[in-house]
Parts: sequence; C-alpha cells; structure tokens
Amino acid sequence: MIENVKIQFYKISKCGYYRYGADTPDFGNISGILQDMYLWVHDHNKLLSETCTYEIEDGEDELKAYCFDIVRNNTDDYLVVLWNETATNDGRVVTVNGNQTVGDADVNFTDIPEGSIPGYASYFWFIPERNIFASIRFHHSLLIGKSALDRYFKEFSAKFTSNVVVEENEEGAEIIGYTDIDGEVNKLSADFKSFLYRKPGQIEYIQENRDSIRKVIRKNELKPQRIIQREFWQKLLESLGAYNEQQSLSEDVKIKYEVPLCPTEGQLNSIIDEWASSNNESKWDDVGFLFDGEGNRVRWLSNSIAKGELELDVQRENDEIVESDSLLNALSQVRAVALRLVD
Repeated sequence: MIENVKIQFYKISKCGYYRYGADTPDFGNISGILQDMYLWVHDHNKLLSETCTYEIEDGEDELKAYCFDIVRNNTDDYLVVLWNETATNDGRVVTVNGNQTVGDADVNFTDIPEGSIPGYASYFWFIPERNIFASIRFHHSLLIGKSALDRYFKEFSAKFTSNVVVEENEEGAEIIGYTDIDGEVNKLSADFKSFLYRKPGQIEYIQENRDSIRKVIRKNELKPQRIIQREFWQKLLESLGAYNEQQSLSEDVKIKYEVPLCPTEGQLNSIIDEWASSNNESKWDDVGFLFDGEGNRVRWLSNSIAKGELELDVQRENDEIVESDSLLNALSQVRAVALRLVD
C-alpha cells in the first residue's frame, strides 16, 4: 500500500554518560543504546506493559510511553515504535458530546478491557552513523510524540543499558554508577537530548538582517490541558472585553498575532531558542518576520526545519499500526532521497 508520510529530522545533541557540566560523554552513543534497547526488548520477551522506562510523579502532565516495537536492518538503521498512553478516568475512556451547548454537554464513559492501554503509536527512524533520527507521521497521526521519546531514551540510558552497574542491598537494588569496557565504575549522569535539525540559510538570513525586521508574527495552537495557555486565553479575551466563564478554553484554538518590533540581538536569539526548544510538533507553533523592502513576504522559522513528504510502500496491521519491518524496508529504499533534507 502506497502511503504519503511526513518526515521531520532531529539532531542528537547528547547521548551517553557525562561528568557534571560536560558537553562530551565519557562513553556511550546512540548506536550502543539502540542495540541495548533491542536486546532488552527481544531477548527478555518483554510484555509491552513492562517497557515503560519511567514512573509518572503525582501532578505531572505527561503520561507513560511504551516500546511497541523496535526493529533494525543490515545497515544498522533502527525503527522505534512507541505507544503513547492517553488519559483515562479509573480505567475508562471519557468523551464529551461536542454538539451540545457549553455547560450542558453530556459526558460518556467507555470501559477499557483489562490490561489494555489506550493511546497512539509514534514512529522514529534512527540513523546512528549520522547521529540523527526522523519522526514518521502518517495521515491519521496528529501528534509526533517527540518529547516522550526524549524522556524514554534518557530514562532507558539511566536504568537499563549494559553500562548500568547495580548493587544489591537490603532494600532491593541500587544503581551505583556506570561502566564502559574497562570495567571501572564511574559516578556519571545519563543524558539524551535532541533538537530539530535546522538547515542553514533561513535563520542565518534573519539574524544577519535583524536591523531590517519591522514586525514579528507568531502562530500558536492553545490547548485546554495546559494551564499557562488557558490563562493566556483568558487574558486575551479580557483584553478584548469578551471574557466570561462560558468562553473558557475548552478545545484547541489557533491564534495568530503580530507585533511591530525590531528585536535586539538578544531578543531575537531568545525567540529562536524558545522556538527551537518547543519541538514544533504543530505547524501552528511558529514565528515569522517581516522585513523592510520585502513587502508582505513572511520568513517563517519553520522553513529552516529539515522536513518533507515521502511516498512509502508499507503494510498495515490495522488503521493505527503500520508493520514495523515493512516501514523500515520502505525507508531504506528512499534513504538517499530522505537524507537530502539534511545534506
């Protein structure tokens, strides 16, 4: 089956075991961690429910992610499929009737079969030799799940790789450090960080022509589950004299606002850094600039991202799941074309 997919590349900036304050690891790399993860899942016949690498603390907005599958090919590329848990209420999925008025909408509960984990799949193609990976998003996918991936890999590195040294004690087991091939135990910190792979040109142009910026434009998608964004929405409506309790943020809202501004060098760098760290999972999280002498042409930061669309011949297991080996094989066939996005 030929499917059109959206692909977006990320650069791995940290991966391994670090001394305090160091930018370079004492040891560890993405190739080794992926190999350990592959063996951890397949050699131990893990149940999917056993593959989350972290616990959720009370009050956290994030939910768990699990390893749905991990496969590799003869070029040592890997495909990692995460299953991202979605919220439930005491084992039930909660929905609301959107065709009813605010304050009077019916809430419905659907029981989840015992042992089932409601959620969605996210697909990541790792190319260790280039120290990069790409999210693969199908037509039905609304979210990339990249922040869950970062946390998953960081916590896996800290607890489950072959570098972890564990000591048994009366209370169970304790991680006392990390070791490489020499066997020496080191007090280090495991880390994994990644950022959007940015193509040269667009951001450099914006920075070099900062003095000519006459307006900054921002597009946002506000989400009701985020407290800060709910508060922003309330203040926005209040400034328009339109706020009341029935107009609270109850569903995703897309907004676009423009500010006449020629930012200082520090302000511009802060804008770029904030945008880059947000993962930009939606096209509505973007910042653009209008320049003197360029009319109404907007130079969006998102145009610097290494992303594109591909046609892949894949096999589906169902409407949500694409068969992992078929997806990795399809990516291998267009590997050279895909890598042009980062070259």
